[in-house]
Amino acid sequence: MMAGAEQPAQRMLAALTIRGSRAWFFKAIGPVDVIGGQTDAFQALLKSLRFDGDNPAWDLPEGWRQRPASGMRFATLEFGPADAPQELTVIPLEVSAGGEADYILANVNRWRQQMQLDQIEAGQLNTETQQIKAGDITVTFVDLQSRGAATGAGGAERQ
Repeated sequence: MMAGAEQPAQRMLAALTIRGSRAWFFKAIGPVDVIGGQTDAFQALLKSLRFDGDNPAWDLPEGWRQRPASGMRFATLEFGPADAPQELTVIPLEVSAGGEADYILANVNRWRQQMQLDQIEAGQLNTETQQIKAGDITVTFVDLQSRGAATGAGGAERQ
């Protein structure tokens, strides 16, 4: 792409839940129209979330496919055409020291940075995120759209 050309906007659907000393991250990023068309399915997946022992389980939305664990990924969920699928990554990470609210805020701000959006303050967390309940599990969900090309879109290590 030529220097100075405007990059197409990207959309990120992301969520995290904390269980014990682990945070579970769910993230899909891609073209605005493609990812936006999966918002209801993504939220349905989150609402079906449950834990079998230490590991999460869920009900796959219709038409979605699941690939096995690979590297840092507990799972990779695919949606869209098989020849050009979009991915939703599921990655566990150890929770760093500090309070749960601070951890969630730090990760929401990291996602916002990846989407070239300004950081938010703790008082804005409730208006900039949505809490989704899956039984006794609370999942923090964000729906973000970039002002241009997102950074860190491809790397699993950048959950």
